[in-house]
Amino acid sequence: DIPASLAHNITELVHSDRDLQALSCVEPAGVAYVACQNARVKGGDRIVIFGVGPIGLFAAMATQLIFGASSVYIVEPVDFRRKFAKKWCDRAYTPEEFFNDPPGKIDVVIEASGVLENVTRILRQVNANGRIVLLARSGVSLMLDAVDHIITNEILLIGSRGHLRGAFTDILTLYKAGKFPLDEVVTTVLDGPAELCDLLNSSTQLFQNNCKVLLRLDQ
Repeated sequence: DIPASLAHNITELVHSDRDLQALSCVEPAGVAYVACQNARVKGGDRIVIFGVGPIGLFAAMATQLIFGASSVYIVEPVDFRRKFAKKWCDRAYTPEEFFNDPPGKIDVVIEASGVLENVTRILRQVNANGRIVLLARSGVSLMLDAVDHIITNEILLIGSRGHLRGAFTDILTLYKAGKFPLDEVVTTVLDGPAELCDLLNSSTQLFQNNCKVLLRLDQ
């Protein structure tokens, strides 16, 4: 049993197996959605997203489809994920490509990779009144060496957690309206624990060839 306030009836949204796959992704979509809210993403903003696992990819989708960003750039070291995310960005970079030739001033940075060095390296590219949102937990210390730039330009550094404030309700409403294609992050659907065990024993396949992996458990 769970509190009723945390329960969501999805019966009217389920018409196919694809809907079930999409709705199993509401939680990471909610994390990305709240991050965009916290970043106050608005029309015309130029966005950089570090890391395009499910949350980073949902952030790329949301900044364009829901919040109206004008440009979205993703930075991701894994070749498969860069190619997979190209549909949802203006350009997909490796970290080396991005920092060697950045696309200019940025309004919002969403750090979803856990490599906090990215924040330090991009700080001077962030516009006045820019926002930097930290999502990934890595246990790594964040070192800031551009404090004068932060102060002079009134840049906000924001920690964003979870999916509170009615995010699930918003995500389900957007999905029902065809505005948020949640199923697009799914790369693999496993049938049963045996297939899950096989995938977990192959970390290369898991991390190098997937974005979102789902497990189907038949009753």
